Amino acid sequence: MTIIENIRLLKGAAVLAERKAATPSLDLKRFNLFYGFNGSGKSTLSRIFAALQHGEKHNRLPEGCTFEIEMSDGVKVSYPKAPTGLEKRVCVFNNDFIAENLRWESGVASPIFHIGADQAEAAEQLKALEATLPAARAKHEGDTKVLGEREKAFNEYKRVLARTVSQRLRQAARYEAPQFVADIDKLSGMGDKLSDADLDAATATCARSEPPAKVKPVEVPFSTLLKTIEAAAQLAPKSIGSIVVEGLDLHPQMVPWVNQGHEYHVSHDLKSCLYCGESITEERRKLLTAAFDDKLSEFTTDLNTAAHHAQECVEALNIARAAIPAAAQLSAEFQPPFETAASALTVALDDIAPLLMTALNALRERKFAPTSPVAIDLPAPDVIEARVKLLEGCCEAVNVVCQQHADMVDDFNAHQRKAREAIRRHFVLSSADEYEKHLSEISDATTKEADAKAAVEMLEEDIAALRAKVQMHGPAADKINALIRSYLGHGELTIVAVAEGYELHRRGALVTGAPSEGEKTAIAICYFLSTLEAEDRKIKDLIIVIDDPVSSLDTKAMNYACGLIRNRLSNASQLIVLTHNQHCMNEFKKFWKGWAKAEPAKATLKFIDVSIPSSTMSRTSNIVDLPKHLREYESEYHYLFEKVVAFEGAGSGHFDYTFMMPNVLRRVLEVFLAFKVPHNGNLSDKLKTLCGRHHDLDQDRLHALERLSQVESHSDNLDDLIGQSSLTVEESRDANAALIHLMGTVDADHLVDLRKYCKP
Repeated sequence: MTIIENIRLLKGAAVLAERKAATPSLDLKRFNLFYGFNGSGKSTLSRIFAALQHGEKHNRLPEGCTFEIEMSDGVKVSYPKAPTGLEKRVCVFNNDFIAENLRWESGVASPIFHIGADQAEAAEQLKALEATLPAARAKHEGDTKVLGEREKAFNEYKRVLARTVSQRLRQAARYEAPQFVADIDKLSGMGDKLSDADLDAATATCARSEPPAKVKPVEVPFSTLLKTIEAAAQLAPKSIGSIVVEGLDLHPQMVPWVNQGHEYHVSHDLKSCLYCGESITEERRKLLTAAFDDKLSEFTTDLNTAAHHAQECVEALNIARAAIPAAAQLSAEFQPPFETAASALTVALDDIAPLLMTALNALRERKFAPTSPVAIDLPAPDVIEARVKLLEGCCEAVNVVCQQHADMVDDFNAHQRKAREAIRRHFVLSSADEYEKHLSEISDATTKEADAKAAVEMLEEDIAALRAKVQMHGPAADKINALIRSYLGHGELTIVAVAEGYELHRRGALVTGAPSEGEKTAIAICYFLSTLEAEDRKIKDLIIVIDDPVSSLDTKAMNYACGLIRNRLSNASQLIVLTHNQHCMNEFKKFWKGWAKAEPAKATLKFIDVSIPSSTMSRTSNIVDLPKHLREYESEYHYLFEKVVAFEGAGSGHFDYTFMMPNVLRRVLEVFLAFKVPHNGNLSDKLKTLCGRHHDLDQDRLHALERLSQVESHSDNLDDLIGQSSLTVEESRDANAALIHLMGTVDADHLVDLRKYCKP
């Protein structure tokens, strides 16, 4: 069966260092030993495995902790998103397991269920149902995920759409998804969608912080224009009879000048010509008076008037053309119709202008020679009238739009409010189909998720009912008692089955008060081993994790406990042992070291290495291969002296293990003095003994070791190496140098050999 091969990803696991995809694999094997000092993160590591056993978030793991376990077949199990799949296979022994199942104060324990032999048929049904449960749960998880994704997609759709609407509304209060949902109920089925141009126009209106300026209407003198062209058509070619004054018939352009001169001479009663000086005879005066009668005078007046009006109309048309507002001056929603009307007006002006210029030129020419008719090329009167009417209609169309713009300016706030409502309505209508599609998909997903959940709940109820029918916890008591009797060497302590589990008895009576620490450890281990085959499980299928199985045991009991675990769990699919106890580590190492070196390897030996790197200056634990001095020697002496040499080599620079050096130095000093001064006594007495034997010892330097012996407590194990010391870094450096001086003076060959074999 597959086993755990690697903790591929790890983050937020207290002191344990972060692991990434690029971090070298742990490459775990069937048998695995993790050794680490107290406080190195073993408990957290055991809880990582326990989360796989429970298939859910572990309340004792740090908040925010995430990890991914990689199996030997490549399957990955992630936490906290999807920690399921290994619940039936992973079994973890740690302090949490003891606290959950063994209540020492009251002397009771949780039941361990076994399948009754007389319930074989029901047991088969139970197995069959339990086999279908993972698929049912997976389906429920899948349907739940689909529902979540669709709800997320719908929420995102509403947010994006509301953001789009908000960008167009440009209002002080932000338009968000809840307002859009409210508009769906309020505005659906009302009005029509806007065209792209209308939508842009409404958006531009909303963007204004104040109303635009009004524009002036275009003015054209339509009546005068028509009359002027008609007058030109009549006057230019009109004949007014013959002029009998000799010479004027040859020079008709002189008629206005002669007429004007004659009228001046008559009105002033002049007798001689102001131009030539000759006298004006009565006969000549009568001749000119007869020639320039009232008919010519009236015609000339009409001609002058018509020419004047024609000139005014030309100027008026030029002014009108220049006065047409630019479309950009109007509110955006009026710009499209205005552009259409303005274009038509320009065309109409261009159509009338040539007619008007033809009329003006003809009138000017006739005015220059009043007695000579001028041919004029104009359309028929009804055509002229129709073209002027067209111009009038085009001008009115432009002015209507200008007036609409002016009305809007007068009530701009209401207009802007309507524009915003039109935009909201447009998006409600435009998104109706997509909105309904989202609702339909969520409804379908909700139904599927509810059905899948109901199926899982029904399956769990059926499994619970069958399990209650076939489970028995009484037989497990005999197995536990047999293990405890063998472990302790007596039958004084026994487990007795009761209705709700077990009671702990001593000499046949309920235990009052907690058992000894050694008894607790023995009972806890035996109880755990008995749980492994509960629920019809097989040890050969299990991944078993044991954290510190030998707490508070003497050497003999510890050896027995280690042997019991090795022998009882030798057939496990995978065994992972975590310990801070060096003797326990050595017991497992003796049997597994050869397997770790074999090809292919059956075992791995790991070390949880605690340091304070200069990059973070915080305590960090990395899982590495067991250091060679711990792997190859039973004693910790060589491993610790390696740290002494490394500390010496660091000089005044940063050393990742400075925090543990006081305890390291104390332990190395204890071991060295135990061999050199084998009698009983404290460190100070033994140091004095050596000073008496070796007069070349530097007494001042040995004061640093005296300080070390006073501050650091005695320890015969590595368990508490990383405890906090009150020694300063400088004092630790002095003590390190003093220790090396002491060893070199007392046993120079020993120091030389240590330096040779304990190089960092």
